[in-house]
Amino acid sequence: MRTPTSTIILSCIVFIALGILTASIGPILPDLASNTGSALEAVGAIFTAIFLGAFLAQIGAGTLTDKLGPRPVLIVGMLIVSAGMLGVTFSRSLPVMLASGLLAGLGHGAVDICVNVLVAKVFKDRSVAAVNLVNFFFGVGAVAGPAMASYTIKQWNTGIPVIWIGVGMVLLSIPFIALFLLSPINKPVKVTHEAGRPFYLSPLLWIAGVILFIYVGAENSMGGWTATYMQKTTALSADKAALVVSGFWMALTAGRLVGAILGTRWTSNRLLFVSLAGAVLGGLLLAVSTGGLTASIIAVLLVGFFFGPIYPTTFTISASLFSDSSGKAAGLIVALASLGGMALPPLQGVVITRFGTSLSVWLIAVYTIGMILANITRSFMIHRQNSSQPILSQPDPAK
Repeated sequence: MRTPTSTIILSCIVFIALGILTASIGPILPDLASNTGSALEAVGAIFTAIFLGAFLAQIGAGTLTDKLGPRPVLIVGMLIVSAGMLGVTFSRSLPVMLASGLLAGLGHGAVDICVNVLVAKVFKDRSVAAVNLVNFFFGVGAVAGPAMASYTIKQWNTGIPVIWIGVGMVLLSIPFIALFLLSPINKPVKVTHEAGRPFYLSPLLWIAGVILFIYVGAENSMGGWTATYMQKTTALSADKAALVVSGFWMALTAGRLVGAILGTRWTSNRLLFVSLAGAVLGGLLLAVSTGGLTASIIAVLLVGFFFGPIYPTTFTISASLFSDSSGKAAGLIVALASLGGMALPPLQGVVITRFGTSLSVWLIAVYTIGMILANITRSFMIHRQNSSQPILSQPDPAK
């Protein structure tokens, strides 16, 4: 039977698998370099290939989700990400591996859009809590993947079997998704929301896109460069610096769980503001604590914890503002988020290698301040326009 309960369970399982696949790429980079006979730096381009694929998919997957419903797009996306990740592990040349990464990114982007839009639609009255919960399980997978890779590396000197485990979870989920997943389809409507303008001309949508652009870039900058930062500014060894990175992802996952709980009690706007304000505090502490081991670790954990609810809550707000075309709106803002993932982590790397570690973490503080300023602007626009005329197609489901 296709019920909301079966839908949320299947969505969580899919996101666990997606988290495993995403977070396990880093530990298997040496394996990929060996398989393709390439330098480690060259193999690192797999991240760009995956983000590029996700960006391309997110442009069109939202529209297809609105027209066809989430289920068929989700199943196709799961097949594509599985084929792409298997291709990555079996590639014996760098171009083939990068092409496989691009394919995996296409599937990843489609799955991400479909699951988030689906959960926001099925749980309209509890969308903030539901979307945070699903993304919490992505974090569970992201923590479990590297841990399993660490075990297989010790046992068999390779982390690649973890990718096969993630792919197996994805493929085994497909029959259950076909049978038990709700798949609502939007009725044809005129998609204007603000003074007769199409949704894609709404500044509210683009501000949400800016927030996610900065957020995804900052999240991946933290995940990608924190170990290097800790090694350069403290006495931590490489293995212990890696534990700080694990702490960041665990704190982020915990933040999403708390976001899921608070999402049943707070409005989405309140949850987002508190999360952004906490991220600013963590970012500033990280910037001023350079060289201090304890303070730096606390700052990393604070940033991770308050980062947790930002993505799912911003996504939910946008889905509620543009409910008649939620797939298209989600596709636009998540595509911008992927651009942030492609642009900001390399910038972080340039700054940390050319201008020093102290300046590099000030970038994180600037990112958090930029997000909260964008959100204040969004809130001000909604308040001002609501005071003169209604602009929302429906109220915030969390209120």
